[in-house]
Amino acid sequence: MKRALLSVLMILLCTVGYAKGIELEPRVGVSYSRVWGLHIGTLVSFRISDMFYFQPGALVNTVSGYYNKPGDWTFGMDIPLYASLRVPVNNVMKVRLNAGPFVGLSSPVSFGTAVEGGIEYHKYYIGFSWLQNLINENCARLHFSVGYKFAL
Repeated sequence: MKRALLSVLMILLCTVGYAKGIELEPRVGVSYSRVWGLHIGTLVSFRISDMFYFQPGALVNTVSGYYNKPGDWTFGMDIPLYASLRVPVNNVMKVRLNAGPFVGLSSPVSFGTAVEGGIEYHKYYIGFSWLQNLINENCARLHFSVGYKFAL
């Protein structure tokens, strides 16, 4: 299943690379879900209008699944499918609000809702996201991320 989802994401990235209004946003940050960890990945933004985007992505994290003791890391991947609203504050800054479902590929597999808020300054992004697993209500993740946008 992981390979299939990664293959679909890679095909999507390769086939839409020439379309206008598409951005690639690599990210890195810290995560928390009963233990602290790290995450790294990328999101792809497809422009729908001046303020609205569709933003799927993939984030590999170290805080997925169950833990034996603090400090244990269990690697997994979160795949959010955001509807993204970008509200301009001035010429160089926007407030970004994202919401949508996510799939978590780890042990166990998770499915739930994700919300995110942050600030976009020029091409830089800084923000927080909350991913709530609907299968196991005790499993949620908080991400603090920084990123940089590239126009494709």
